[in-house]
Amino acid sequence: MTKPRIVGVLSQLLLTAVISLVSSVHSLSDHDRFKRRDPLNSFRYYNGSFNVQDKHYWAATFFTGIHGYAVAGVFLIAGVCLGLYAAFSDKRRRERRYLDRYYLPLFLLLLFFMFLSMATTGVVIAANQSSKNRTEEMKETIDKTGEDVDRNIRSVITSLTRTQYLLLPYDQKTTHLLNVTSHRLRKGSQLIQSFVRHNGPTIDLAIQISYVTHLVILSTNLFVLLLALVPILLHWHPGFIMVIFLCWILTTLSWVLTGFDFFLHTLAEDVCLAFSGFVQNPQNSTLTNIFPCMDPLHSDKTLMEVSLMIRNFITELNSKVASSMQSYALTDRSRTVSSSSAPESGLICDPFVGQQINSYTPQSCSNGAIPIGQFPNVLSRFTCHDKDPPETCIITGKFIPEAAYLKVYAYSNSAQGMLDILPSLQNLTQCLHVKDTLSSIVSNQCKSFTASLYRLWASMLALSLIMKVTVLLFLAKTYQEKGMSFAWFSIHPTSSSGDIQQVNII
Repeated sequence: MTKPRIVGVLSQLLLTAVISLVSSVHSLSDHDRFKRRDPLNSFRYYNGSFNVQDKHYWAATFFTGIHGYAVAGVFLIAGVCLGLYAAFSDKRRRERRYLDRYYLPLFLLLLFFMFLSMATTGVVIAANQSSKNRTEEMKETIDKTGEDVDRNIRSVITSLTRTQYLLLPYDQKTTHLLNVTSHRLRKGSQLIQSFVRHNGPTIDLAIQISYVTHLVILSTNLFVLLLALVPILLHWHPGFIMVIFLCWILTTLSWVLTGFDFFLHTLAEDVCLAFSGFVQNPQNSTLTNIFPCMDPLHSDKTLMEVSLMIRNFITELNSKVASSMQSYALTDRSRTVSSSSAPESGLICDPFVGQQINSYTPQSCSNGAIPIGQFPNVLSRFTCHDKDPPETCIITGKFIPEAAYLKVYAYSNSAQGMLDILPSLQNLTQCLHVKDTLSSIVSNQCKSFTASLYRLWASMLALSLIMKVTVLLFLAKTYQEKGMSFAWFSIHPTSSSGDIQQVNII
């Protein structure tokens, strides 16, 4: 195959690949976004959704960069064929020379594309750094959210476990309810820890490998382009061969990175789309493997039962306290529990007054009301312990049996403990913290994150195109100077092929 035909075939392939790449970026809709060819499933369409635990998702998403990989493969094969042709062609055969009259234009054009390649390489290096920073920023935000959720889960589990031990002798039903809730939360905590432990280091390594690979290839490309000035100015033919060989390999790698960067951009858009879907409907999202949320039917029922348990206990306690105050005339014995100063809602503070039972918000108690957690301290003044003689208890006004006090103590501390963690429990069961964080990411980070990866892909594509043209210009320059003698730093030859023998590579 002659050189014009090789150039024509590669140019047509290049144009087709670029058009396909650009059109594929803008033709995807939300409906068929995940309809991609899956190389692990006989190249059938992948009809699933975003799922980092599905190998078919990864294969189908990685395959979206096939345009870059294909061009790299064809370009590499063309280079091998060109090398074989140069090695086994008849070097004694006389060939017509087409470029003898274009020394200056070809020299200027080659210099222009070389400096353009250098400038574009600098742009890609900057885009590579920007995409790395954006990716690490988003990962740090997600990691912090996972750590906060896990910390809240463990804090709630600790409080629920303590409450279970307090209520175990008195209320088996509530203890079982709290045990089931603790089990579900502990399962969610294990999912978060498992994902962070197994995938966190892998993600960090992937980010670093991508960044370093880009940086090494781009730095080498910049060095080779600077080195190429030597054979151009000195007309050193072996140097031309070395530069063409290196630039051909670097251009092939650039096309591989172009396909890989398109895969990264597609993955970034999938991640942001998954975040948006999680904010709208957490239960119908594959991200629950990372940020587990309880089933709303179970979580709402759990919150309702816990809130009702606390409120019913406070209501019943207020009723018994009011009855006891009337029966034993506590108003004369203690100012603390004076009936005249007790609020209308009861002596014990009811935190659910004026609120929906399933939507608790911490608020201050009314004047004179005692927080449920402090009520055992007041009650202890009227408790007759088992070791105290009954006569002494009657004289000192200690009329409450120790068993009753211990039961009230268990319920009061349990109720106060549940009130303390109820906002956190609501947050966890409804995924409020996760949804708020991901909503913030979608609003503030996703646009810049996907844009940085798009710029990386676009600049890498531009560099690959420019390097392709630069390599072809090097081939043309080598063909032009074949068999000619040049003075250093000259543009036009000083002798023809009859005066000096040169190695024929084409």
